[in-house]
Amino acid sequence: MTDGTTRHGTPRNLGHMLPGAISWGVITLAVAGTLLFPRAWLVMATVFMGYMTVRMVLTFGYAMYGEYLRRQAQRVDWTHAEDEAGPFGFAPSQTRHVVIIPNYKEPEDILRRTLDGLAAQHNASERVIPVLGMEEREHGARAKGEALAAEYAGRFLDVIVSVHPANLPGDEPGKSSNEAWAAKVAHKVLLATGVDLDVTTVTSCDADSVLHPKYFSAVARMFAHDERRHTRFWQAPLFYYNNIWHVPAPIRFVTWLSHTMQMAELAMPFYEPLPISTYTLSLRLAERCGWWDPSVIPEDWHSYLNCLFETGEEIGTTAVFLPTMADATDGDGWLGAMSNRFHQVKRHAWGAEDVGFITGQLSMRPGSLTKTTLFRLGQVLHDHVLRVATWFILVSVYVIGARYANMHWYSPGWHAGIAQNLVLLRAMFSLGGVILAASIVFELWRCPPPDGVSRIKTAMEIVVLWPAMVFLGFYLGTLPAIEAQTRLLLGIPLGYRVTPKRFAPAVQTSKI
Repeated sequence: MTDGTTRHGTPRNLGHMLPGAISWGVITLAVAGTLLFPRAWLVMATVFMGYMTVRMVLTFGYAMYGEYLRRQAQRVDWTHAEDEAGPFGFAPSQTRHVVIIPNYKEPEDILRRTLDGLAAQHNASERVIPVLGMEEREHGARAKGEALAAEYAGRFLDVIVSVHPANLPGDEPGKSSNEAWAAKVAHKVLLATGVDLDVTTVTSCDADSVLHPKYFSAVARMFAHDERRHTRFWQAPLFYYNNIWHVPAPIRFVTWLSHTMQMAELAMPFYEPLPISTYTLSLRLAERCGWWDPSVIPEDWHSYLNCLFETGEEIGTTAVFLPTMADATDGDGWLGAMSNRFHQVKRHAWGAEDVGFITGQLSMRPGSLTKTTLFRLGQVLHDHVLRVATWFILVSVYVIGARYANMHWYSPGWHAGIAQNLVLLRAMFSLGGVILAASIVFELWRCPPPDGVSRIKTAMEIVVLWPAMVFLGFYLGTLPAIEAQTRLLLGIPLGYRVTPKRFAPAVQTSKI
């Protein structure tokens, strides 16, 4: 935030400070409990670990179910009967797809790879409209965008180039402000060319995202047959496989685990996740909600929450089990890649400001307090605090376990309570370890090392990294989250930093 206020008039409030306050409270409690009251703290830690163990079991189970749904979706002929009108008077073939690709200093081969993925969509020359969201801050951006538009002319219904001006009042440099500008530019072009906005979708597409070639055929069918199409988001799982075998092993390791979580959340029938990175919504919904908010940095969850409050209606997420391929974080050398990953996670963790957005909207909009808005508040707060709390609780249990390593469950006196808790916690740790190992084995099966990458070296990396997970988890997860939440707590801004990318050929989804 540049002036403490979002575009929708949500002032800085206690909600912005809440994630950091709770996280630091957990840190303090974990340290104090470990040193001063280990027995009582272990009881609390056991309850927490019980929750986490159940969550891990469900996550792995539904990730496997999601894999089944993915394979089913890839076998579907999504273009079948696409010219037949659906229940709402238009056919899937009438749907048009605007795709906003915000970018800043992106290599042209990365942008071409993304555009090639869009050109591979069914009848892209009649239905897909890429919008190259360039930045005035990048020297030669307009010429770069126009050259790409000319290169791909004829492969799409249209290619629009927008150039986001620098230093606009209230704009935070980054993806969200770029998309807000690009959407307005595209909207004017669509009105001038007579595209039917009622049957048009708009997709937020990262510059490194390569959509599945059946993605828009599937979205078009769902869109034409969904009564709630103007209050829906469509989300595909993100697989960071484009360059997964080119990045340092620690980054590959944590990226694998993110695949399991994403797939599980999309597959859970009782849970609707918030959108991530590359997603689709109806253009009418985006227009109704004022496009994207230029005053925020992480835009995906925020765009959903903004629609929730702007419409006052139930907003939902529909899973599209046709994976989008993206790039894992890379850099110049091992240390550069690790640093880039740290800053990328910190930027994602800055999404904790959405807690303040929700609490601000609840206070400003009478009648907005519903089960849905309360659930989303709890969901956002839960997920961001968990980034910090989990590591400190786990480490505190390790420390207490080492301190009382010689005790047995039948030890006499008050020590018996500690020993019994440790037995239960060790069982939970063992089960969690089995699930993590199974997730990694599954990743190796789905996207094995290509020719030229040693299987033995890969196995040795896993063996070495396994005991180092506690340190990886801290540097690549907990520490950047602490910094982001502490900045929010103290009102210290976070500048946008683009994650550098290097070109790697897109993974063929048919081979996964």
